[in-house]
Amino acid sequence: MDLSTSQKFTLGYAALVGVGGVMGYLKRGSLMSLGSGGVSSALLYYVYTELPNNPAFASSLGLGVSATLLGSMGYRFQKTKKVFPAGVVALLSLGMTGGYLHGIMRSHH
Repeated sequence: MDLSTSQKFTLGYAALVGVGGVMGYLKRGSLMSLGSGGVSSALLYYVYTELPNNPAFASSLGLGVSATLLGSMGYRFQKTKKVFPAGVVALLSLGMTGGYLHGIMRSHH
């Protein structure tokens, strides 16, 4: 199967978010990290599977997930000033939010 660049980035993003949730649980015992990382990762994996067939819908869902992560992790970074993990996830989420916006605009042409 030949993956698009959007799919590759989405799959990598899903993996990082999922691993981050597990790390948050293992390091701090945070069920919130585990739950939100797991749900976000599962939604992003769904986006990955839907991108070839329904790019507007998949990009819209990806936009929602990445914007939510951008908001929550951006707020956490602003509050704690810790680059890792909050700053890194916020920065990645900013990039993915832009990518999904681009995908939505491109699918409407």
